[in-house]
Amino acid sequence: MNSPTVSVIMAAYNHAQFVEQAINSVLEQEGIDFEFLIADDGSADKTGEVIASINDERVTFFPSEINRGACVVTNELIERAAGEFIAVINSDDYWPTQDKLAYQVKILRDNPDIGACFGRANYIDKNGQPIHKSLLPSGTIFDQENRSQGQWLRKFFYFGNCICHPTILIRKSCYQEIGMYNNRLRQLPDYDMWIRLVKRYPIFISERELINFRISPGDSVSSQTVKNSVRIINEHFLISEFFFDNVTRAQLIEGFSDLLLVKDIPSEEHLHIEKILLYFSENKRIGKPHKVMGLLKINKILNEPGYSNIIANEYKLDDHWFHQKMSQIDTLQPQSLEKIKKRTRLIRRGIKRFAHLFHKDKV
Repeated sequence: MNSPTVSVIMAAYNHAQFVEQAINSVLEQEGIDFEFLIADDGSADKTGEVIASINDERVTFFPSEINRGACVVTNELIERAAGEFIAVINSDDYWPTQDKLAYQVKILRDNPDIGACFGRANYIDKNGQPIHKSLLPSGTIFDQENRSQGQWLRKFFYFGNCICHPTILIRKSCYQEIGMYNNRLRQLPDYDMWIRLVKRYPIFISERELINFRISPGDSVSSQTVKNSVRIINEHFLISEFFFDNVTRAQLIEGFSDLLLVKDIPSEEHLHIEKILLYFSENKRIGKPHKVMGLLKINKILNEPGYSNIIANEYKLDDHWFHQKMSQIDTLQPQSLEKIKKRTRLIRRGIKRFAHLFHKDKV
């Protein structure tokens, strides 16, 4: 039996009212051969029963009574996948067109250097009604232009996650080379994956909207809640530790040339120092987690043989500079939490406004 071109994978959890629509949007795909691997991650509702009722030879179902986490389940499905390419879909979203897979496979076939292809998103509410992007604080976040690998690293470093995971079509060989998703990250495992991905492969963002992305306030990791927002900050800190690992000299110059202090980066020591100093650059979105990580990293090398002379003589940095940075980066300042709470209140008002407008139209 020949292997399928695409393996579609779904880690389902507590989406009994949505999962059939998600599954059907995959089964309706035309012009491409695929297998569909679905795992229920210990749902407490009837999600597993809905999936089990689907009768299609392309579907393989892996039920479970234990909730282990979406990344654990997704990683297992990737390992089971027989396809050359892998597509991911959430159990509460659905694909809007029947050529989604065929369209993306052609892109990757025509561009063998590209590791993965993504697209933009439509937004829908719990009832499947469209939500205009202008009504969401980050409604256009996935409307990204294409960039080089170094430019993507800069975008991720200063902006954060801006790629829509359930639009992905990726070569399975990419996962085999860069590794799987980290289940300890609840909010940003995909962001962590994109950072690792673009260090090794170019990626492509289509202008087509390839997913109907469901917004369910308060019910999921994508909901704009205080807990989720605080967790995002902490996960940015953890991810930042390894952000510049294996970033090449060429990629650093390509993405950050205007911020480098020694432009030509003449040695590996200079490369390491330049990466560390970028953590202290101005960053309105992710500034504090990066700066705290910068303190940890610069502290390790200030007196380390091979670095101390370069740092002192070429960068003019010493213990007095470090003392100043230690006084400026206040890790205990609660302002960020207050900003999160204020943003959450504004988001809730926006959702109520949308609900009011929709009700008015129906009347």
